[in-house]
Amino acid sequence: MRVNPFMVLAAAAADWDRLSRLLDPGTRRTLSERLSRLRAEEGDLGPESSGPAARTLLDALPADESARLRQHSDTGRFTNVPEAQLYEGYTAADLCMLVLDGNPMVGPVLGPVRERLLREPSTPWTEGADPRLIALSGTDGRRRLPLFQFEAGAMPWRVVLEVNSVLRADTDPWGAADWWLSRTTWWDGTPAALLGRGRDAELLGAARELAGPAEGA
Repeated sequence: MRVNPFMVLAAAAADWDRLSRLLDPGTRRTLSERLSRLRAEEGDLGPESSGPAARTLLDALPADESARLRQHSDTGRFTNVPEAQLYEGYTAADLCMLVLDGNPMVGPVLGPVRERLLREPSTPWTEGADPRLIALSGTDGRRRLPLFQFEAGAMPWRVVLEVNSVLRADTDPWGAADWWLSRTTWWDGTPAALLGRGRDAELLGAARELAGPAEGA
């Protein structure tokens, strides 16, 4: 049976939470190295770019799991038609984000949320940036800082740093970004639109209400 290696990786991404527990640390390191090469060679859509990572999975997983991935990805021959590289809305790029970045925003449900938030104006993350700032990354793995967080130049709004701490943006940057950039039941608009309008106490209060008593104390 010939398989489409991109489909192997996409099918693995769809079930990564479970499959990742079946891989030993050495295999995880090898997979990371090969997915890093795949990401770096994104312009090369041939099986030679995705094959090593796919083989790493197929060889390391238990026989029944390997057979399942092969069955899901059997296309008879490799094709670089985008639709032929999708498995239940997941792609090989999703596996790269899961493994290399720890980015959970993948697949048909969370992927569109990721892309919506990444469409917002942003600036590249740099070493030394305040750890309380929200940092997001996409399929390229590069981290970026949504610009709404800055009052002027590289100066963050003080209330943004306070709210981000309450919302634990360091561990859930996507949830914090979605709160700032989505319309809410509290105001006619997004919380980010209220920055600089004398509404800091309201923003902080709403974030504390959402986070719960422990964070709001």
